[in-house]
Amino acid sequence: MFCRVATQVLRQSVRFQSADSSILERSVNKVQILGRVGQDPVMRQSEGKNPVTIFSVATNELWRSGESEVFSTTGDVNQKTTWHRISVFRPGLRDVAYQYIKKGARVYVEGKIDYGEYTDKNNVRRQATTIIADNIIFLTDTRDKM
Repeated sequence: MFCRVATQVLRQSVRFQSADSSILERSVNKVQILGRVGQDPVMRQSEGKNPVTIFSVATNELWRSGESEVFSTTGDVNQKTTWHRISVFRPGLRDVAYQYIKKGARVYVEGKIDYGEYTDKNNVRRQATTIIADNIIFLTDTRDKM
């Protein structure tokens, strides 16, 4: 009985009835990145659009090869670095990120992932994956290094 009531409440909280009788479901697009900044931020502005601060963050993944056990202490340690492009559109956050984030700083970024396309200088269509930042936490004090 309780399970049925809980299921109904959950369904009602994640679905909305729109005016045209279609059901709209909530969804989640959230990403969290903790890593080091790979380049000083740049601020860009296209004609008629709001400025954006762009920088990259590197994350590392470590694992041991050799033994098949999960908690093995033998084998070679391998590392993979993944680079993430971060775009900051929010006016206050955009300006603070541009001013205070520096190459090598450790940051925590929350946002959503965005997939897009653009045409490069050679008229070739390319795909781009970007994290649109909603929140940035500075884990390195960059004021001392200025």
